[in-house]
Amino acid sequence: MIAFIFLGALALVGAVITVAARNAVHAALGLVGTLLSVAGLFASLNAAFLAATQVIVYAGAIMVLFLFVIMLLNANQPISGRDPVPFVRELAGIGGVLLAGAFAVL
Repeated sequence: MIAFIFLGALALVGAVITVAARNAVHAALGLVGTLLSVAGLFASLNAAFLAATQVIVYAGAIMVLFLFVIMLLNANQPISGRDPVPFVRELAGIGGVLLAGAFAVL
């Protein structure tokens, strides 16, 4: 039970790193941590096949492909400058509040 809670918290931390990282390589490595934590969650639930598939397919092959594309496109530069889409953060906040309200009503 303690391992499950620890791996769940680790998956959440990796997800936050994936979303909040300004560098694409750091975001991809946060996603690797999240995928490995999910594999650990599967293993703690006695789903060995799903855990092995998670590690081999997603944390292995897919993340190698992501990192290859990031390096090929030279997308590992931090994002700077002004936003190309104006008011996107405000619209995302309003959409999040509306979505939370819809879930609360349901």
